[in-house]
Amino acid sequence: MATAYGVSDDICKKVLESSKAIPGRMEVVQRSPFEVVVDYAHTPEQLEAVYKSFKGKNLICVLGSAGGGRDKWKRPALGKIAKKYCSQIIVTNEDPYDENPLSIMKEIESGFSQIPNPKSQIPNYELVLDRKEAIKKAISLAKPGDAVAITGKGSEPWMCIANGRKIPWSDREIAKEILKQK
Repeated sequence: MATAYGVSDDICKKVLESSKAIPGRMEVVQRSPFEVVVDYAHTPEQLEAVYKSFKGKNLICVLGSAGGGRDKWKRPALGKIAKKYCSQIIVTNEDPYDENPLSIMKEIESGFSQIPNPKSQIPNYELVLDRKEAIKKAISLAKPGDAVAITGKGSEPWMCIANGRKIPWSDREIAKEILKQK
């Protein structure tokens, strides 16, 4: 865009090199011995773009989908995409609002049957209701060279639960805490 407005390549390069990451968008929590990334991806297109960026790595994913009656159509689509790209899938709670979190998770799970997976017909997955435990499980599965993608919340500071309540939340901080204990 900048070059279309006549900004030189040198200036574009300097600006891009000095740019900071956007919190919650492909935010690296750890690079080594395995990568841990938090991303807000909550649409099928965003989720697929995140997963494609880990090409060549063994990918372990943590994902959920928002409740509140919104976007129910995308839940199976998210499961289908996870099955296509991830070797291990941890389906978990995200922002259930007044919906049953387990029902949301089961709708994501229903997407696994929508695509044949060359690795296996049934993907390696678990339903883990507690999001912190889901993140812990994904990190425990990671080996050197693997990648863990924690998607759906990004840098959101709350988890929205029943009766309009919000609880403080940070995927990034929870991942950091678990990695310190490892």
